[in-house]
Amino acid sequence: MAKHTTKMICPKCGAEMNHHADKLVDPVRPEDLRQVNPALGGIVEETHCCPSCGAVESRRAG
Repeated sequence: MAKHTTKMICPKCGAEMNHHADKLVDPVRPEDLRQVNPALGGIVEETHCCPSCGAVESRRAG
């Protein structure tokens, strides 16, 4: 599973966010099919939490 090598920056306060969890999501749009992990049958989405302000954000892995 591909992971981002760059840390996610909080859009609210600018602090470096902590990687919290990975979630498998179903493709919704036709263009999402290119990002499906065939071994898992979905798209891996990373969830991040800001230790400074508590904001939660996500992005697709890879």
